[in-house]
Amino acid sequence: MRSPFPARESREDWGIVRTSDRHVSRYAALIAGLICIVGFGILAAPSNILARTKAAQDAGQAAPPAVSPAAAPSAPKPVEMPEGDGKPIATEFCQDCHKLTNLTKAHKNLDDWKETVQTMIDRGSRIPDDKIDTLAKYLAANFPPKDAAPAAANAVAAAPATASPAPVAADSSAPTAAKAVVELPEGDGKAIATENCQACHKLTNLTKAHKNLDDWKETVQTMIDRGANVPADKIDILAQYLAKNFGPKDASASVAPSTAAPSSTQ
Repeated sequence: MRSPFPARESREDWGIVRTSDRHVSRYAALIAGLICIVGFGILAAPSNILARTKAAQDAGQAAPPAVSPAAAPSAPKPVEMPEGDGKPIATEFCQDCHKLTNLTKAHKNLDDWKETVQTMIDRGSRIPDDKIDTLAKYLAANFPPKDAAPAAANAVAAAPATASPAPVAADSSAPTAAKAVVELPEGDGKAIATENCQACHKLTNLTKAHKNLDDWKETVQTMIDRGANVPADKIDILAQYLAKNFGPKDASASVAPSTAAPSSTQ
């Protein structure tokens, strides 16, 4: 009769198999745990890298505002008129049609400034009648002819006995020269300048200016923005005419160096 119990060798083999299975399951669990730990570390690493990258970008983007104020000085500085009784008058009324630099760059005697102020009033300026003399005297005191002081000093040194009559003769001749009619050069833009540019200022403002084409275009556009009636299809013609006849002094000297010595002023 066959015994219901396995042979001794079979029982020992069964025990070895079960023991090895337990070891395998433990190793598998350990390996699985290590894999999980490594996986969490790999997943966490990109988030740290992204956080550091974002922090670096934020730091880099925070720097430009410190540089941007450096661009502010490039903006044109406002014109500061000299102190005097006429300063508020000039500041309030003279900018209706042109920049204050039109005043600071001009050099005229009292009679010429009075004529200029009256011309502006005739062309629509809002200057009150009781402010005209104050403004003209202020402008003449701060922006007189450049050669006025040296001429007076030379007259006194040359003829002390007749020092007082000499200035009278000089002043009496100055208005006569100032009233001479300005004749613009021939060209396609002459009629445009004669018709439209005198609505706000004298033609001498053109003949005494020396600018390149871009600057003249900007000047013409500024005048249009302030009320000049230059037709849109005439703007380029006028700007090119002015640039051709009243360009920068050094430009004309470089084009024809043999005609005259280069000027030291612009």
